[in-house]
Amino acid sequence: MKLLTGTLILGVTVALAACARSVPPPPSSAEGGDVSKSRQHAFNEAVDALHDQIHSPKADIAGVTQDDVTWNDSCLGCGRTGEKCTNVLTPGYRIVLRVRDATYEYHSDRGGKVRLCSQAPVPGSLTAPAVVPTPGF
Repeated sequence: MKLLTGTLILGVTVALAACARSVPPPPSSAEGGDVSKSRQHAFNEAVDALHDQIHSPKADIAGVTQDDVTWNDSCLGCGRTGEKCTNVLTPGYRIVLRVRDATYEYHSDRGGKVRLCSQAPVPGSLTAPAVVPTPGF
């Protein structure tokens, strides 16, 4: 029984190791640089933009996710009213940052251009939404 269990464990280990080796290395960016440098640059630009917008210390800004995305336009998937966006495939990143009780979603290209696309309270946070008084009441 011990020999069968040991053989089974060895087989599973070898199979998992083979799967891990089949993952290709990350591709190089179109600019000729390393994709990891492009990712880091985009992340840093998003943190800088959020810091400038809300004046929060950079140490309070946490990265939640950063995903590779190819946007369908030059506005990085978050065009604004009246803005002209060119229909062109634009490789970049979706970067989600968190500060206290809010998340901020930035879209970027591989060159470091970033745009704030949305912000929302963190689900389950205890902070109540701001109440805006209605005029006349």
